[in-house]
Amino acid sequence: MKNTSIPLGGIILIDKVEKGFDVFSKLFSGIGGRAKDFSGCVKLLVYNKVAHSVSINQILQTYPQELAPYFGMKEMPAERSLYRTPERIGRHFPILLERYQKLIEEHKLVDSKQVIDFSSTYLEGSKAGLAEHGYSRDHRPDKPQINFGIATGINTIPTALTIQKGNVQDKKHMRGMLKIIPRVIPPDSLLIFDAGANTKENKEKISGLRYNYLTFRAKKVGRYRKNLQYFMKALDEGDVKHFELNERHYSYVKRMEGNETLYIFFCPELYRTHIKSKEKRFEKQKKKGNALLKKRKVERVPSDKGWIELIPHVQKTLYKMDNPYISGLEGFFILESSVDDDPEKILRLYKERDKAEKFIRALKEGIELRPVDTGVSGLSSASSSCLSSQTS
Repeated sequence: MKNTSIPLGGIILIDKVEKGFDVFSKLFSGIGGRAKDFSGCVKLLVYNKVAHSVSINQILQTYPQELAPYFGMKEMPAERSLYRTPERIGRHFPILLERYQKLIEEHKLVDSKQVIDFSSTYLEGSKAGLAEHGYSRDHRPDKPQINFGIATGINTIPTALTIQKGNVQDKKHMRGMLKIIPRVIPPDSLLIFDAGANTKENKEKISGLRYNYLTFRAKKVGRYRKNLQYFMKALDEGDVKHFELNERHYSYVKRMEGNETLYIFFCPELYRTHIKSKEKRFEKQKKKGNALLKKRKVERVPSDKGWIELIPHVQKTLYKMDNPYISGLEGFFILESSVDDDPEKILRLYKERDKAEKFIRALKEGIELRPVDTGVSGLSSASSSCLSSQTS
């Protein structure tokens, strides 16, 4: 007699989720068409990801027939049925997202503080209509990719998913996200996102939807200069306050700019990290030599004849060169918000962005999202369905 071993952890987890929230029955009912075991195939695919996480074509060789009854099936499905399952899910993505949002709303799982973040995954194959070359977070600029955005509550419950072409920038992707989240996120909620999606238009749109926002001001010398001057003046007058968070020390001042509050922070530990990183980069570039010339500005002086440019020349006498990467912003950062609150509380909320980052990491690594193999034509139609749901 042959002994059969079945990991029970995934079975217990799926059973618990189904009994507590009816996730599989409410989300996937009526989606499978003529496929009698569609819900069972979904459970099997989910089980595979929390168990051995093998590819679809290895599932039937990895798991025994005795596993089928645990998912409401008389026998294990054909490999063809397993491939068709994610294709159907992609084709019905708009319906599934709407059902999911109703489900978490029904169980009061929608958090009033939402973290929004964007990422990408690169593709293998040529069947995906959304595949485009763009900024690659996976460091694979040689591969086409798709971009996706997620909104997740601080309670770690995700609320929205958007999928766009691989060359869509975050600031544009954010506009697509703002079409989705009002379906489930209540007014007066706080949306937390980073500098990539921070534009005047997006902030005005958020306020128009009766949401609040908390975001990071992109580090550009021109945009920071007057605020750093404000900070230094407050420092001289003794108006800068301090607190400690996660073993780091922060000095801060608040400043109103129009209808939003600016939280100007300085962190000495962050300053040392920035300086060390830029010194390392400087030493590396000095070995390359010519690349540094692009960072040095040509000096110009006025005269009664007009402006005179000082042309650089080769100097044989050695001297200590200034590090052109040091901008004076090291250790400083500014948060912008429509909410006027305690700066320590605001910084704590912004640091909750790691909830979205962890969720994205789980998508990419935990369920092995990258790379997406688009050799199967069904994945192309699934991706197209996802895009149409965002733009409709």
